[in-house]
Parts: sequence; C-alpha cells; structure tokens
Amino acid sequence: MKKENRPVIGVLGVPTHDDEGDSLIAIYNGVKNALVNKECIPFIICPLLGIDYSDTKLSDIPNLTDKEKEIYREMIDICDGIIIPGGYRIYNFYEYVVKIAIEKNIPVLGTCLGMQVLAKVDNGFNCLEKNETNINHVQKGVKYVHKVKILNDTLLKDNINKNEIEVNSKHNYHVSKVNNFKVSAYSEDGLIEAIELPGKDFVVGVQWHPEKMIDYDEDANKLFDWFIFQCLKNKKN
Repeated sequence: MKKENRPVIGVLGVPTHDDEGDSLIAIYNGVKNALVNKECIPFIICPLLGIDYSDTKLSDIPNLTDKEKEIYREMIDICDGIIIPGGYRIYNFYEYVVKIAIEKNIPVLGTCLGMQVLAKVDNGFNCLEKNETNINHVQKGVKYVHKVKILNDTLLKDNINKNEIEVNSKHNYHVSKVNNFKVSAYSEDGLIEAIELPGKDFVVGVQWHPEKMIDYDEDANKLFDWFIFQCLKNKKN
C-alpha cells in the first residue's frame, strides 16, 4: 500500500500503570500489531486531564469540558477509522469519541469491552450482565474457545460469508440488550457475540479479540480487511 493511502486508525488509549506505579496510557500490542500488519497508521486517542484515570473512580472523573470535546473532535478528524479495544472500564471520553465518530459516519470497530462501549452508547446506560453459562468465556491464550453463529441479513454475514466461526474469548460480562443496534451473532450458549448499527457503513462490535487471531485465523483477517476497506473509503471521502 502506498504511504499516502495508509489509513490512520484512532485507537482509544487504555489507562494503566508501569512497574513503578506511574500512570500511563497504553495501546495493546495485539491491536497495534494487527494494524501495522495491515499497513495502517495507529494513532492513540488519549484522555486529556492530568489525573490517574485507572485509579480514579469512574464517578469521580469530571465531565468533559467544551475544550476537551473540541480537542477530541480534532483528534477524530485526523482518523479514518476508530478502534475501541478491550479493557476493564468504560471512560466518559470513550463514549464521547464513539458518539462523534458515529455522527460523522467514521468506521468504528469495538472488540470485547469495545462492543460493550457501543452497547452502552446505544442504550444510554450500562447493559452488562455477568456470564453464567456452561461455557468458560475467560480462557487466556486459547486460540479457539467456542463457536459463534452469524445471523442472516447482517453485514457481518455478508462480509465473513459463513454461518458459523470459531473465536477466542476473554470476558466476564456480556451485553444483555441492544436498542438501535442489531444483533449479528450469538455464541453457542446464547450470549450476544456481535452487533452492528444499521444505516452506517461500519459500526461493528464483536465480543471476541480478532486482533489476537490475525496470525492464524482467516475470519479475523476478513473482519479487519472489511474494516480497513471502509476506512479507506472514508479517507477518500
């Protein structure tokens, strides 16, 4: 891919700490490696306040100011697509970036917690329930944990072109309902595994981690290639 054609993908940064306890904003290697593998330019969208986000209660994080919102809009304008990665907490800047990206019809891919962020933005509240099924959905390092049934008449089905795929899994909670989104896949035990937003070119959430499967799984590559294709279309527009 020519360098002028490489899409810039905004990745929501994950607040965490280093070994010495200093706060930092990270990007998962799996996400970064998948984007570099696909000849994209990763761009971290970070929180702006000078606080330790990972140690601050979500209820104690101040609402976004107009100035912060302006800067986030400028960050979004740099990007041809947005990835909401996995993680453990849904921050207010995540929700704002996602809302604006959807308004601007910028492609958005949410993985694991990222899908849960999309569902929260869709419903206006946290719609998560703890997993209580016969499948252990937290199996780190396992290539394939369970099967996922993809529903007909969905963009996911049109682009993966399979009725069923196998995925990894590393989540304790699942999305219990959607509002404007459409469910596009279920796990074997009936949990929502993928959602998409009708009327948008690409606003898709999956409960698994396709970025960790790029090296060995055809369907993970299909998903990323579809996302990047839409990002390139957005870049040209």
